[in-house]
Amino acid sequence: MILLFEWMARLILVGLIGLSIWSVQIMIERRRFFLSNILPIDNLLSLLKAGKTNEFESEVKKLNGELAESLNEIKSMEDKGDRDQIFQIFLNRFNGHAQRGLPVLGTLGSTTPFIGLLGTVMGIIVSFGKLSEGGGGTNAVMFSLAEALILTAVGLIVAIPAVIAFNYFNRKVKGLSQQLVTLKDSYLIYRKEA
Repeated sequence: MILLFEWMARLILVGLIGLSIWSVQIMIERRRFFLSNILPIDNLLSLLKAGKTNEFESEVKKLNGELAESLNEIKSMEDKGDRDQIFQIFLNRFNGHAQRGLPVLGTLGSTTPFIGLLGTVMGIIVSFGKLSEGGGGTNAVMFSLAEALILTAVGLIVAIPAVIAFNYFNRKVKGLSQQLVTLKDSYLIYRKEA
């Protein structure tokens, strides 16, 4: 029975390492996504303020084709409700792409400490089992306890970056969404003035 718990604790360690790799892959992919979707909002707004709507439209088309398509679709609509609905469809689709992988980071951040703790409990059971059998000196029991505590540490090592990345990327999603709404509203206002 003790051997079973020992192997389960080691399997948990391997699982935590796999979850850590998955978490890092998501973080790298999200970073690339957000770097590729940076909008030079100040430059775009200055184009609009200067009345250069054609330059604004061509610049937006280079940066984000879906945004350009959405702005092109709403510029001919007279009803504000229709414009807002069309843009909301684009924004929902964009947010879906922007939030890809974030629920996984949130889940890993909240569950991996408990997975590590489960491994620690199993490791402690193994330590006490060895101690009760009398089949191991103090060094063997101490090593077994240290091995068990490593699982909690690994669980935290996986969780902490995942939670930080989850919060960081969620703020990025909100910031980008606000920028997109600002660009849409500014575009509609300055287009009327031109």
